[in-house]
Amino acid sequence: MNRTLIVTAVTAEADAVCAGLMGSWSRGRTRLPAGPANLVSPDWDRQLLTTSTLGPYVGRRRGPVTVLAAGTGGPAAAAGAATALAVANASGQPFDLVLMMGVAGGFRGWAEIGDLVVAERIVAADLGAESGLDEEPPAATTRVSELDRNLGFHSTGAPTHRAGDGRAGAEGAFLTLDDLGLGSSTARPDPELVARFGTVLDATGRRIVTGTVVSVSTVTGTERRAAALTERLDPVAEAMEGYAVALAARAFGVPAVEIRAVSNPVGRRDRAAWNLPSALASLRMAAAALVAHPEGLVAVAETVASSGAGQGAHNGNGVGPHTG
Repeated sequence: MNRTLIVTAVTAEADAVCAGLMGSWSRGRTRLPAGPANLVSPDWDRQLLTTSTLGPYVGRRRGPVTVLAAGTGGPAAAAGAATALAVANASGQPFDLVLMMGVAGGFRGWAEIGDLVVAERIVAADLGAESGLDEEPPAATTRVSELDRNLGFHSTGAPTHRAGDGRAGAEGAFLTLDDLGLGSSTARPDPELVARFGTVLDATGRRIVTGTVVSVSTVTGTERRAAALTERLDPVAEAMEGYAVALAARAFGVPAVEIRAVSNPVGRRDRAAWNLPSALASLRMAAAALVAHPEGLVAVAETVASSGAGQGAHNGNGVGPHTG
């Protein structure tokens, strides 16, 4: 039976996924029509969650699915995912699929609170180098106190970026790892897996969006940065761990997919606009859908053609996916 590793950042996300894995207990194998009320756990899933020791990490396991809360941010997620994959390989029970699941911010116009996002492309948005004009130094006549100098403050305010002709200029370009010849800032999940997961998740009744998900080290907190990311990458959602987990999975030759539930709009930081309960509920429903249908986690090796998912994922309103 194929084994799946689900990586989350924090315990709350792992709890939501585990709640979905528990599903609704059923005595039979009869397949019910797809729908939010018919997410029934298959027979192999009739057991309580058990702990699974993965080196220094403790995951939770049910059937062939192991859930691990690896920590927030790319380094922690990569370390956790790589350790789990290595331990599984050493034990002779390797994982066949890695899923990064958790909450995320949604870019306005593409993904709203409660929507489920399946990444067609995962981009490390701030991994690279800045390229542009330096700030002008303070004028020679400007006196800056030693304290202000140490704190980075200027008595006349922040210096202005200026173009070569002296006019105020736009910010410099961003150079990706690809531009620098240091590798790639992009991970691309298998399109067939993305299509199949989009189709399976449609059973949740939530709107399903596919497109680019950016992985960042600093969560966006201004409209200016949200606009810059939109202009450069046209993403549908922003998270922190997807790229790192995808690279860890790639190192072990295991396919990886990122699935996110939207908790807030990307832009000016406003915690009052966040709806974590709605996002966690979507995450729980996503996990339930993945184990309730044979084309989900149970049969990773099956072809997408058998599920009719070759036409691509779509949302519950019949609108086609966004491609970032």
